[in-house]
Amino acid sequence: MMLSTAIAIFLPTLLGFLIITIILRNDKETFFGERIGLSFPLGAGILTLQIFLLGLMRIPLTLFNSLMPVFFELMLLSFWIWKNKIVLIPSISDPGLSLFLEIKSPRNHGLKKCLFALLIIWIIAKLVSVFILTGLRPIFAWDAWANWSAGAKIFFYSKSLLLDAPALEFFGGNAVDRILYYPLHNTLLQLWMSLWMGKFDDVFVKFFSPVYCLSMIICLYYIAIREIGKLYALALLAIFLSSPLLSYHSIEMYSDQMLGVYLLFASLSFLKAIRQNLSFCIMAGAYATIAVFTKNEALFFVLPFLLSAIVYFRHDLNKSRGKYVNLISILAPFLALLPWFLFKVHYGLGFLGQLRWLRWSHELYFEYYAHSPDTSLWSFFQPDMILVYIYKMISLDNFNVIFLFFPLIILAHGKISKELLHLLVPIAGYMLFFLFLYIFTAYYMGQSMCLTRNILTFYPLFFFLTILLLKKDDTVLSYPAPITR
Repeated sequence: MMLSTAIAIFLPTLLGFLIITIILRNDKETFFGERIGLSFPLGAGILTLQIFLLGLMRIPLTLFNSLMPVFFELMLLSFWIWKNKIVLIPSISDPGLSLFLEIKSPRNHGLKKCLFALLIIWIIAKLVSVFILTGLRPIFAWDAWANWSAGAKIFFYSKSLLLDAPALEFFGGNAVDRILYYPLHNTLLQLWMSLWMGKFDDVFVKFFSPVYCLSMIICLYYIAIREIGKLYALALLAIFLSSPLLSYHSIEMYSDQMLGVYLLFASLSFLKAIRQNLSFCIMAGAYATIAVFTKNEALFFVLPFLLSAIVYFRHDLNKSRGKYVNLISILAPFLALLPWFLFKVHYGLGFLGQLRWLRWSHELYFEYYAHSPDTSLWSFFQPDMILVYIYKMISLDNFNVIFLFFPLIILAHGKISKELLHLLVPIAGYMLFFLFLYIFTAYYMGQSMCLTRNILTFYPLFFFLTILLLKKDDTVLSYPAPITR
């Protein structure tokens, strides 16, 4: 069982790594460890989009049918790398590998060595505990089971997406309490794990969840050591991992942590593109694309994200050389979402379904709580939810001190650079979208866990911004001359 689980995780990691190797073939800055961290989320997203296409074409969802596209892609990518003599492991010194040398370095004071050792031990122990706890208990959250896992179990035993039924009963809707318009990334990734295990195992099917956490930690570490140094990077990671809610979601089958990873990686890739590593444009678009296939809320990050990218690259549009190439690179991956959205629109499972959900939540509130005959969709207004929103962000029960001190960090930083401004726009737009929902819809009344799960999706982004704000030699940047590939 452990071997099949490891293979199920290794193959999408390898797929993502080979794609990243080709995209970054001329890159001299991205370390090998960082590429490994970026690989699994990318490969997993490509994999689930392909499985969805197989199910849409009514091809039986067996291990053989699901594996064949991946196998041919791996063969093709490997041949491309071999033919073009692309280096798999970049010949640059990886600071992640020299981390333990800091403990032995004679240049470091004894106290600093102790701090390094304690932080490394704590972070490793925390990550190991996440993997151990994942293997100790099955899926136990009811809504994680209903919305994400029950469908995967039905897909596995039926070997299909159960589309030979009325539209309102797609994906086994007549058998499980699954919201039809939810994206399928999480569910299909569980199906992939089950296909390798030969059964749906409530414990081992979860093992990609801590892998997402590990990928996130690796990439946050590498961006942190570039910006603020190794010791501060380790300290921030220790604070980041102290979130109880992050630990809980790392061993459970919710999609919120996965969405947080994709939003973080899209922002990280966009930052590298802003800093003239333009190979990351297509990766920024790819991670944003998979985010939309993970949870619907991602759209409200992706839209301001694309707006920010368009504004940034506007100075490049009038150049004769490389005209539009950066924006096209970011937008091109979104074509992979066309089958999903056309499918939803064709069968009426798109935004109309979400509108029905909003109306249902209002009717439920006014019938059972307010006892009011007025069930107009916009008759609800609750500004007190702003305070609830803030309280949930600064509560140590779910997160840590990052949200409390973030405004102070911004004030201490001073003038915001254009680089930071372009990264802040999609995050601010995403947060305002949730605030709008909380104030004008009744669903979140009494749904405190929904609020904290939503906050978790942008929790990694706040640490990412904190790292950039703490950079010692940060200056206000102007737009540099564009560098073409």
